[in-house]
Amino acid sequence: EIIMSPAFDEDGVIFYGGEYLSKDGGENWQAIKASKRGRLNISCAKTHKDGIAFHPHYNHEIPEERRRMVMVATASENITTEIWVSDDIGLDFRKLNLSPSVRNTLEEGKCPMLATMGKVTYLVTQSMAMFGTADFGESWSVVLPAQVNKEIVMQVQVDFSTLLLVTKNKVYEVKPRVKKQFPRLKFSAPTRVPIVVLDGIPEHQINVVATHRGPGEESSTFISRTRCPTTEVCQD
Repeated sequence: EIIMSPAFDEDGVIFYGGEYLSKDGGENWQAIKASKRGRLNISCAKTHKDGIAFHPHYNHEIPEERRRMVMVATASENITTEIWVSDDIGLDFRKLNLSPSVRNTLEEGKCPMLATMGKVTYLVTQSMAMFGTADFGESWSVVLPAQVNKEIVMQVQVDFSTLLLVTKNKVYEVKPRVKKQFPRLKFSAPTRVPIVVLDGIPEHQINVVATHRGPGEESSTFISRTRCPTTEVCQD
């Protein structure tokens, strides 16, 4: 995956495959490093854009308030899933010391997803457990417990003040409860979003999701592609 920073027009920062970083718009590249462990080569951003999240103030309108920090999730078979943070626009990453409540929820070898919405960065597991941090990883709070529907979350998207959780064939939205602020912030139970399934390409089913906030409010459209190894599997 190719991931550009929220301030790309200004800083030219691009991440490629979760392994390489360019700070000049792609002219030159360098390998991402992990503090005291060499190259960071098991990044979840290899295949998922939500394997990387940027600090809420990365592109703050006041230059003095900007925090050019990046968070990355890593996972590999037989290796503990970990979360890393860079304080220097991705040049060097340090591993976060996660609390037991977060660490025990992460599934070995399975990539969690990261997303920044408002002033909070969220970590979502494939079982829909969700944690939030207002200090970019120093502390985490549970905002949604793991769900029992056994659906696997494959992608997370931000839609204004709503998170969309994309599974293989369904999309759910979760919203912060009214009048609750972080760290006491809690999310409502996942609600299924109606989707339009386009026919004609059964081996790569496309789901189009449209949301509308009411009269005079901006609408959003999200597209997710279900990757199927064979036509038979997709038809299932």
